[in-house]
Amino acid sequence: MSERGTTIAIIGSGFSGALLAVHLLDRCRRTDRILLVERNSQFGRGVAYATGNPHHLLNVRAGNMSAFPDQPGHFVQWLEANRSTLTAFLLDGPAGRDSFVPRRIYGSYIQDLIGDRIWRQGKAMNLQLIHDAAVRLDAVEGGGFAMQVDGGRSYRVDAAVLALGNFPPGCDMPAGPAYAPDPWAPNALDGLDREADVILVGTGLTAVDVVISLLDRGHRGTIHAISRRGLLPRAHAPVPAPIPSLTPETAPDRLSTLVKTVRQAVRAAEADLSTRGHGGGWRAVIDGLRPVTQPLWQGLAPEEKRRFLRHLRPWWDSHRHRMAPDVADRIADARARGQLLIRAMRIRARHVTPDRVAFDLIPRGGGAVERIVAARAIDCTGPGSDLACTPEPLLAGLFAHGAIRADALALGLDVDTDLRVISANGMANRRLAALGPLTKGVFWESTAVPDIRNQVAALARSLAGELME
Repeated sequence: MSERGTTIAIIGSGFSGALLAVHLLDRCRRTDRILLVERNSQFGRGVAYATGNPHHLLNVRAGNMSAFPDQPGHFVQWLEANRSTLTAFLLDGPAGRDSFVPRRIYGSYIQDLIGDRIWRQGKAMNLQLIHDAAVRLDAVEGGGFAMQVDGGRSYRVDAAVLALGNFPPGCDMPAGPAYAPDPWAPNALDGLDREADVILVGTGLTAVDVVISLLDRGHRGTIHAISRRGLLPRAHAPVPAPIPSLTPETAPDRLSTLVKTVRQAVRAAEADLSTRGHGGGWRAVIDGLRPVTQPLWQGLAPEEKRRFLRHLRPWWDSHRHRMAPDVADRIADARARGQLLIRAMRIRARHVTPDRVAFDLIPRGGGAVERIVAARAIDCTGPGSDLACTPEPLLAGLFAHGAIRADALALGLDVDTDLRVISANGMANRRLAALGPLTKGVFWESTAVPDIRNQVAALARSLAGELME
């Protein structure tokens, strides 16, 4: 690039965007600039790590949460170095590599990485924090973009990276006093009587977080958690024991054969655990798949991927994305006391008034319609994925102008293997990239730290090599 240096805008400063900024700052020349754009109040946290509840724990052990692929112990070392401060505010007991620490602490870790580059490594001149929402990204003559933020200002950038995290929750009903479409909205639980019944739509990790929040508020009413299959996330074992089960080279390319292979490995691992008392059982098999999940996914034909999404995704999610043991204990206790009811049911109709909701439900497998009435329903089904109707103005504008397109499975944005966004005409744009959950349809495993950090490191190398040298 020219002597004026290169300007790269990173739109979104959750884990993906903040870590990319850290990597790019490590490669910056004196004249390069990184614009880190964040609409929310805190840089480096995003939705996942902004929670103030100390009982919202990471779903991955600390030893697997390093921000850097080549420094696997980095997060644990940071915990140890900051032990006195963290213990005083959030942690209860030691935080070793096998511990599940509060998510807010992980947000502090990411913020500290940014601060390290600004204050201790003297990168303040290279980084500009923009506390605003990017709403337009228009291509300009000569390459690059004009990025406009909600406040009206425009910035000229040579390249941009979409690090927006998950799509906003999909919902076909408007928010109201009795219906919360976004469980992370600040007012999702406000004004709720502790004795009132609550309906949670969804039984995954988001629903688990909401249950924990309700219990921490002293809620005593019945909590009805509803999903088509009624599957809760499984619990992590107290001690990890991962074993490899497949490699991309030996894995079958048909879903049915792949499922059969994994089930055989699970049966063998469970037998070892039962008869010999060692090994990690089914958890070890699922954890052993982690390093090869992306190539396994990309090796499946499109129709095989669709079959997985139609029939197997809930079972995969409930076994792959597990609860920390302490969280699982609280959920089990709430179920044993009869306060938390997990219902395998399909919603036939929803009736919402300002002060209550009534759901008409059909049991899985059929049966009579059952009506459940509650003071509030909270949508915990997770993020949306339909790019064609996204409420995110930046993505909507790019989509309308053909600068981006949905992936073949409509799970997010279409990107190439180098994370460059593919336009409606099928061309990859070397100046526009996407990171993290937005790329789920192409890579599948792109929502957790161990997956995203590899994406970030690769994209930083690519951007720096092409634009900053």
